Amino acid sequence: MPKAKPPVQEDDTQPTGERLQRVLASRGVASRRASEELITAGRISVNGEVVTELGTRVDAVKDEIRVDGRMVQRQRPRFIMLNKPSGFITTVKDERQRWTVMDLVDVPERVYPVGRLDRETQGLLLLTNDGVVANRVMHPRYGLTKEYHVVTDRRPTDTQLLKLNDGIWVNGRLVEPDECRLLRETREGIIVRIVLHEGLYHVVRHMMDAVGINVVKLRRVRLGPLLMQGIPPGSWRDLTPGELTQLFEAVGLPVEEAEKLNSRRPLQLQPIGGFVHGGDEPPAVRPARPTGEVRSTRPGTSRPTTTRSPGRPHESARSSSSHRDRRSRGGR
Repeated sequence: MPKAKPPVQEDDTQPTGERLQRVLASRGVASRRASEELITAGRISVNGEVVTELGTRVDAVKDEIRVDGRMVQRQRPRFIMLNKPSGFITTVKDERQRWTVMDLVDVPERVYPVGRLDRETQGLLLLTNDGVVANRVMHPRYGLTKEYHVVTDRRPTDTQLLKLNDGIWVNGRLVEPDECRLLRETREGIIVRIVLHEGLYHVVRHMMDAVGINVVKLRRVRLGPLLMQGIPPGSWRDLTPGELTQLFEAVGLPVEEAEKLNSRRPLQLQPIGGFVHGGDEPPAVRPARPTGEVRSTRPGTSRPTTTRSPGRPHESARSSSSHRDRRSRGGR
């Protein structure tokens, strides 16, 4: 029996189905923009017919979609919150073989980071295989607030905080925080809380530099309704059903869709993994990724160190020497 061709939209009817690039993004094939490039390159077929038109709509349930001849399977939806440590690049793959956030998250689904934190910035990073949610979280139209904690070694003056609250010009744009204030003093330093709508790269560091505040550490602790709590550095967990519902509300998506996804997705709610910096630094180029417990020796010492691959439960009593330390010297 011949396969049905992709649905053709008539001019006088309402469009049905989902846009092909949206389906590809939601199944983790690529981002929506990259999926559009795959379509125009003629690498996508629907029900046996090559599709090159970006306006093509498909039935995500019934239609057979292939990329380079390979069937695109419907993935389980995944929404992961990672507590990113410093020293990791926010990308899926790095051509220079540096450590990436994907080395910390080991799941069967093809997830990717939503937005990015620079290499030395720590804290909340969302990973998903849902292109629609990822696009809305990153899009300035939906105005998700981002809360950062800046650790500095000197108490900011009232004048510095006033300048920050009045707004700082960054790359030709005036960035005005929703809030910027002194939060508290701790052993690691003085913490300044700053809340922004902007998603410009290095925006917090540029703002602090503009008023002369030295950034010792920078952490993102909140993304919209998502708050980083109880997740050790380098560990991750899935969003709770309530968190996913709140996220959908924040980006203007139907709550009913979140409820459907909650019934289909994995729920690993106990933090997994972990990473602690300490000891001598390893080489700048990482070795092959370990698949289990590995006994290695830190450079410059004969004392062996246990390292481990991501995906193992975090144990609060585990010493720092039992975590992988892959932060490279210099260039990180």
